[in-house]
Amino acid sequence: MVYPVKVQAVIDMYAQIDAYSQGKLPEKPLPYGMSSRNMGKNDIWIASTAAVTNSVLVTTDKDFQHLDGVFLDLKLIDTGCYY
Repeated sequence: MVYPVKVQAVIDMYAQIDAYSQGKLPEKPLPYGMSSRNMGKNDIWIASTAAVTNSVLVTTDKDFQHLDGVFLDLKLIDTGCYY
């Protein structure tokens, strides 16, 4: 499926995910004990697009874990590499 990135829904989701990740979304606080983080801009675009299109995000990148079940469904693949 091809989905245009510059649509308002993706832009709005980008803002929500960015605010949530930084612990600045009062209606969706980070889980207890989880610290705020600055996600990479490209990662936020990827997460936003997955959330808006109701896609499962398949990745090896653990930077998306805090979004699982909150904004999107995440399938984290463990490559066994620790870097």
